[in-house]
Amino acid sequence: MRHCLLTLAGCTLALSTSGGLAAGLLDAYRAARQYDPTFTAARYERDAGQYAVDIGRAGLLPNIAITGSYAQNTGERESTVVDVTQSLDYKDQQAAITLRQPLFNYESYVRYQQGGVQAAYSDAIFDRKETELADKLSTAYFNALLALETLALTDAEIAAYGAQRELAQRRMRGGEGTVTEIAEAESRLQIARAGRAEALDRVAVTTRVLQGITGQPMRALWTLRPDFVPTGVKPSQLDEWSALAQDNSPEIRARRKALELASLEVDRNRAGHLPQLDFVARALNAENETISTLNQKSSITTVGVQLNLPLYAGGRVNAQTDQAVANRGRAQAELEAAVNEVLVAVERQFLAVQTGISKITAYQQAVEASLVAVKGTKRGMAAGIRTNTDVLDAERQMFVARRDLAQARYEFLVRTLQLKAVAGVLSEKDIAEVGALLLPPR
Repeated sequence: MRHCLLTLAGCTLALSTSGGLAAGLLDAYRAARQYDPTFTAARYERDAGQYAVDIGRAGLLPNIAITGSYAQNTGERESTVVDVTQSLDYKDQQAAITLRQPLFNYESYVRYQQGGVQAAYSDAIFDRKETELADKLSTAYFNALLALETLALTDAEIAAYGAQRELAQRRMRGGEGTVTEIAEAESRLQIARAGRAEALDRVAVTTRVLQGITGQPMRALWTLRPDFVPTGVKPSQLDEWSALAQDNSPEIRARRKALELASLEVDRNRAGHLPQLDFVARALNAENETISTLNQKSSITTVGVQLNLPLYAGGRVNAQTDQAVANRGRAQAELEAAVNEVLVAVERQFLAVQTGISKITAYQQAVEASLVAVKGTKRGMAAGIRTNTDVLDAERQMFVARRDLAQARYEFLVRTLQLKAVAGVLSEKDIAEVGALLLPPR
């Protein structure tokens, strides 16, 4: 019955959506990875971060430059003894190639180390945004499914109350019912119709949210198996999940890399006190270099080392180092705060999963009991010991139990994925495993 209702709701949505494709959870996730603008920006951000390694390495590699100049000089020289004027027009041409290879430059070496850390930091940030995308997509997908199921239950509720109203009217015509019974059934029916309007709005909104993430309309979503029963998560202990989070959480990894980067920044600024030693080779060709070297050409090759020993920079090095030390302390505090936040989030999601199992079991029993209650109440009404109001109340309780069960099931699946996301172990395989619990539309 439940699966048929969901199929009917899915068909209703399909009629209102054109050009879309039926999609399971994994299909929607893959579409979101290709389309979602936020995730696309994260991918570019990660790619940009990888170039930090090459940028840092460049400071340790040779630097080769070619320079050249050309000038046209015009002038004349007059003698004060005799009336003689000499033209001094000449061309000045120079070309040089210079190679500089750092031999000892601790600041460049630290920059190279920072490049590797920055690349790892960008990877951690990308992993965090990847898990955020999976969380956002799965939440939107299951919200849309819950909205569809709520709509289907609302339609069933309208049908049930309509049947009760017709029964009350027949009883009234037969002299057994009352106007009150008809009014109560009518009241429940109109409330259910109002609820259906709200359910339709929720379907439209949740579907639009999902479409905004995937970039394409979802014509018919896959529905959760009606026989789904949660079996818990592995590992089954909170301590194990906490250990996984400390090793794999992208937020913690990013903060650790930020601390490592801040520590290297201290070393880089302290390098301002250290000498720098470079190997320098230069080849120069010059023609008519000055007024005193007219009509001359020269070729000079220079090979040697250059030492730069900083003595005093106005206190800048010390100030920058102290600033870097303070930033390192801030990074350490932010790491500790991130660890605490992640561990709290892991515990929250783990307890929510455990509670979700109990809730699903309880709601399942409530649904089964409510079905028995509805049947019993209808038999009692036929026997004259129950009223139409009792039947309406029993049916209302049954539909509430069904909605609560549907919400608990979808919430359990979302919490399971969120637990893995917070712990940093969520992968496409996990999305596929949850997606295997869904049935394609008929």
